[in-house]
This record gives sequence, C-alpha cells and structure tokens, in this order.
Amino acid sequence: MLSHLAGHVAWEPRQPAAVSSDESLAAVARLVREFHDLTAGTPLAGEHEVVCHNDLSPRNTVYRLCGGSLRPVAFIDWDLAAPGARIHDVAHVCWQYLGLGPAVVDLAEAARRMGLIADSYELTDPQRLVSTVLWWQDRCWRGIEAGADAGDVAMVRLRDAGVVRDVQQAYQWVSDHQDALERALR
Repeated sequence: MLSHLAGHVAWEPRQPAAVSSDESLAAVARLVREFHDLTAGTPLAGEHEVVCHNDLSPRNTVYRLCGGSLRPVAFIDWDLAAPGARIHDVAHVCWQYLGLGPAVVDLAEAARRMGLIADSYELTDPQRLVSTVLWWQDRCWRGIEAGADAGDVAMVRLRDAGVVRDVQQAYQWVSDHQDALERALR
C-alpha cells in the first residue's frame, strides 16, 4: 500500500542526536522484532522464519517526536521485502545504523551498540551476527556489480558513485575486527 507517513526521515548525513541515540537504536530493534513476530508463521513468510525488510537503515525509518525526542515509529521502502531469517534484518540494522566500516572511531562502542541491538531485539543467536553483517556486505557489493554489468541504470549509478568501493571497505573493516566484535557479543 502506498501512502504518506508524516515524520522525520534521516536522509541527510547530519542528523539530530536523538536519531542515533541508544534509545532510538533499541527502539529500532524492538520495532524490527515486532514486525518479524507479526509475520512469523504466516503465508507471507513461506518456509522461512519471517518476512524481512532487507534494507533497514535510518534513511528508511520514519522518526517522530515521542516524549520530547525523535524515536523510530515505522519503516518505509519495502520493495526488497522477502521471506528470510530474523538475523538477516538484525545484521543489516547493525551495519547500517552503526555505520560499520572504516568511519567507526571507537570499536568498543560499536561492539557495545551491536550488543544493544541484539539484546533489544532479543536475538537468540548473537554469535552469528558479525558473520551475517559480512554476508550482507559481500552480497551488496556483488549485487551492485552484477546489476551494473547487466546494464541496470540504478546499479551503474551506484557503482559510478563509488558505492562498491565503500561497501568493500566496510567489509574489510568488519572482517579485520570480526574477532573483537564477536568477543563483545558473547
């Protein structure tokens, strides 16, 4: 269903602090859990655990004032939604909302916030979270390359904008810090 949902969408690189606060991050994880729970065992999920959004990020999140601060209330841009595993969306949240990659300044803080996401979602298998982030990053840059090679204009635009390089660098950063991130999640 296409409709308008009023609120703040975090498209710009600079955002109000509330968008990236621990409270908002925990609320994002709980919101993901809520829609996963609503789709679990339904025909939409098919043989999979749930329906996954597959593109969760601040730019696909609507924030509204709640108790004086911006908090996530809904997700938009569902064109990649498909049956999948819960951990796929949770890992995507970690990658996109935390900006996992070379721009991360504080590894311990990134690891703590990954734990906050896993705990807020009530993820049962957080030990798989980092490897699933790597799976997403690998899948992403390869998908852009394949689409661009096939002539998909949007994928050509992304490749030309340097997105493949950026995702490859993010993958390398997560790979380089995989052990530390996984230790923090135990």
